[in-house]
Amino acid sequence: MSATFSNQPPKQTTAAAQPAGEVEGRTGVLTRDGFDERLLREWERARRAQAPLSLLLIDIDFFRAYVDSGRAPQGDDGLKKIAEALGRALFRPTDVLARYGDDEFAVLLPAVHEEGARVVAARVRSQVHALAMPHSGGVGGIVTVSIGVAALTPEGELPPQPLVALCERALAQAKRLGRDNIVSQDWIA
Repeated sequence: MSATFSNQPPKQTTAAAQPAGEVEGRTGVLTRDGFDERLLREWERARRAQAPLSLLLIDIDFFRAYVDSGRAPQGDDGLKKIAEALGRALFRPTDVLARYGDDEFAVLLPAVHEEGARVVAARVRSQVHALAMPHSGGVGGIVTVSIGVAALTPEGELPPQPLVALCERALAQAKRLGRDNIVSQDWIA
């Protein structure tokens, strides 16, 4: 595994680590446009180094129901708390946290194989659980996340879209399995 994990305190990969124009105001993480740009840069870097690039796609389970349940004023605050929790799960300065959709985040893990990405995904899930944000429609009565995990080593002129598509399929499988799950590309049914 090319990822190295330690017991050092996690670093925050929020606004301070991102270029000013690419930071989303609601969560303090990279915007979707910023993510797309970083994905291309990291993909090219991985191609040159012949190293893997891992991707996590993280969906906040039943977030629309959370917002619609009368907690709407807490919707933005909830997103910010979740983004901060995700940042605490990332230890390396090269890890990239971004907003991917309304209730989705993405994490790029350069030079990390799938096995290492699953370890990071487990930390992400644990950090969100630790928030214990009440959600009557959520799994176990709290806000949870479903996570898709994929890793590829770029070959030839292959663009990064196959990595994203693989990860989207893994995320869809995690949601089909009942939410609050992590599914890796190797576990897709």
